[in-house]
Amino acid sequence: MKKIADGHARRAMNVPVTGQTPPYISIHIRQGDFSQQCEEFPVDQCFAPSSVIARRISEVQEELRTRKGIDATHVVMTSDERDPEWWSDVRALGWTHPMFIDAIIQSNGAGFVGTRGSTMSTPTSRRVQSWHDGATR
Repeated sequence: MKKIADGHARRAMNVPVTGQTPPYISIHIRQGDFSQQCEEFPVDQCFAPSSVIARRISEVQEELRTRKGIDATHVVMTSDERDPEWWSDVRALGWTHPMFIDAIIQSNGAGFVGTRGSTMSTPTSRRVQSWHDGATR
């Protein structure tokens, strides 16, 4: 599975199939059914805006540079979001967004930014820390 996931990750990052998978930051932003968690807050105020996600990515990139000497410039985004405008904003930031093998791709990142309380993000964060001594938020 790791080999298959690496191949998909390389394609998402436009890396030749024969090339080595570069270090990347994986992101999981769960929104769809998480809107129920917002309770009294409007959804647009409940979920982190892309500027906050970008700041967290920068923090993870800096920690990886400082602590491990890794320059992880690629960002791979996964989400259950269905709003085309939201995905357009993601593409404008230069983040790739494959729709496949999410858990493996996320777990193999040098760093990870997830969604607090998500049953997908929590184990992925732990895997990135345990498997790769990665930076997480």
